[in-house]
Amino acid sequence: MSKMMVGWIVGCLILAPAIRSQGKTSIDAEKQKVAVMPFDVVKIANSVKGRSTYEAGKEGVKYESTPDDVFADLDAVKAFGEAATQKVVNAFVKLSRFSMLERSAIENLMKEQDFQMSDNVSEAVVNAGGMAGARYICQGQLQQVSSTELKDPKKGKPLGMYTATVEIQIRIIDVETGEITASKDVKGTSGTALFGVGVGKTNRQEACYDALNDAEKDIYKWLTYAFPVEGEIFEINKTSKKEGATRVTITVGKDIGVRKGDSFRVYIESEVEVAGKMRKKTTDVGKLSVKSVNEDGWSSICEVEKGGKDIQQNIDSGVKLMVVQTKK
Repeated sequence: MSKMMVGWIVGCLILAPAIRSQGKTSIDAEKQKVAVMPFDVVKIANSVKGRSTYEAGKEGVKYESTPDDVFADLDAVKAFGEAATQKVVNAFVKLSRFSMLERSAIENLMKEQDFQMSDNVSEAVVNAGGMAGARYICQGQLQQVSSTELKDPKKGKPLGMYTATVEIQIRIIDVETGEITASKDVKGTSGTALFGVGVGKTNRQEACYDALNDAEKDIYKWLTYAFPVEGEIFEINKTSKKEGATRVTITVGKDIGVRKGDSFRVYIESEVEVAGKMRKKTTDVGKLSVKSVNEDGWSSICEVEKGGKDIQQNIDSGVKLMVVQTKK
């Protein structure tokens, strides 16, 4: 099959409007490889180019920056884009559920195989990502980077401190299907201006980088639920006559990023016949909160927040109770 035909097929898959739910991760599952590609900074760079002029008699572009500009030049834009890319890498590493693939491996493959970069680089990236062994490709784009100088609300005098906002669009593509499996618009902020008291950074770029740190927290939380972990109740540790099971051990732990305070939904998985076909059905049983993660890496101790009697009854009857991470 020609490269052009492969690219066309992958492109059609990527442009498909359906976005399917992300697969779950278990303690025994092989860690899938993820490649985080350099952030697209076209929108921000274009705003910089719009204020650039050609110097008379000289080649190249002269950037006319003002004190109100966040970035001094295009190199500063690229550096900020690289920092944003690294924030996503940090979030994936912190999650502990994936094996990170060096993006240079994909970039080198694209050069070696002569993949053509289009306005939407997804086709070339997905092709190269598959050859490099990546299961998921993560792409991002800087949508907006802005900063505002704080002023005295009464006198209108500049305070020499800045707040900032960073807006990022992130999407994750399943290399095997070409589908966008998860997407998120992330916003990070830095500084406040409440009750006439300004709290910010001493320069615009510092404020923007601080807003990027704030965005990283949101990225991590999103990835936690975009790629939830699942396991099962291993044993009941504590019971009471009134509440039933009050403490249990589950088969997910720190090796895949489970932390104290994480929430899990308890459910029973069964099969039912619908329209002549066997289909999976889930029935909620209860809810757990992680009290501590064990040193073995594969298990955690949880407090039962809901459904203690049902949990105990099902376990005593030999029913397998599954757990999956959920939002608090």
